[in-house]
Amino acid sequence: MKAFILCGGRGERLKPITDKIPKPMVPVAGKPILEYQVDLLKKHGVRDIVFLVGWYGEAIEAYFGDGSKFGIRAEYSYEDPNNRLGTAGPIKAAKDKVDGAIIVMNGDIISNTNISEIVAFHTKKKCLGTINMINMPSPFGIIDLNGDHITQFREKPVLPFKMNAGLYVIEADVVDMMPAVGSIETDVFPKIAAEGKLCGYDSTGIYWSDVGTHKDLEKVTKDVQSGAFKL
Repeated sequence: MKAFILCGGRGERLKPITDKIPKPMVPVAGKPILEYQVDLLKKHGVRDIVFLVGWYGEAIEAYFGDGSKFGIRAEYSYEDPNNRLGTAGPIKAAKDKVDGAIIVMNGDIISNTNISEIVAFHTKKKCLGTINMINMPSPFGIIDLNGDHITQFREKPVLPFKMNAGLYVIEADVVDMMPAVGSIETDVFPKIAAEGKLCGYDSTGIYWSDVGTHKDLEKVTKDVQSGAFKL
């Protein structure tokens, strides 16, 4: 199975770090975000990786090359960074590299998601697409009330709502459904869901963080250095 990693973002909220490098190449504890993703994929036996690149995509190709130094087989598909294709368009543009069900990952996430279990679930359920999910953490502290009286404070608890964790398994037929420019989340998944063929795998309890802001970067770096994040 191949993995397709969406790497085309500019990373506006991580400026000035991303002025000259793509967001997935931002270093976390001395290693780019993408390398953590490569390590995760390798742990689960996935060694064919297609990097869907845009903004300073040549930096990704310069780092990973053909992938042999990292124990993978790397391919690249470029989009014009000034003419973004969304999250579906880059996959559609790389259709010639699709040869069956594929894993799709957002390139700004560090996680120890159990990819093997997600793929097995997807296959067992015979879904067209499977979205990896986790319970949503509250960005704010929560106040519990009994009538008008405050009973306790909870600092940023995990909420009982599922969120998209930015990793999917999709069948090749789904790639045919994708627009040349558009979003897999809003233009493709709702159609599959309407057919009853979109599944969700609950990965609540894993380590998961996107690296979208300087605050995120600081936290993930501390987690890697302290051992709070482990593959």
